[in-house]
Amino acid sequence: MAVPPRLTATPADQTLIEGVVVTFLCSAIGNPPPRITWTKDGEAVGTEDTLSFVTDRNQSGEYWCSADNGMNATVRASANLDVQCKYL
Repeated sequence: MAVPPRLTATPADQTLIEGVVVTFLCSAIGNPPPRITWTKDGEAVGTEDTLSFVTDRNQSGEYWCSADNGMNATVRASANLDVQCKYL
């Protein structure tokens, strides 16, 4: 039986200093299993449950995770990343 996607974990807002690793988590269930897509400013930046990268001040902004399994019921959640400049 087909089941629309439902988010089981959503990303949280984070404030970090540039140069450290940030990790966002987003997971979903459904049938068929949903595909996770991460976007920032309309551009795809990842396709796994976990989005992880070393921060740079240019990466501040809102990151969206979307879960879709082809049932015309995409679910989304977002988190804001605030990257602070590292002072020497």
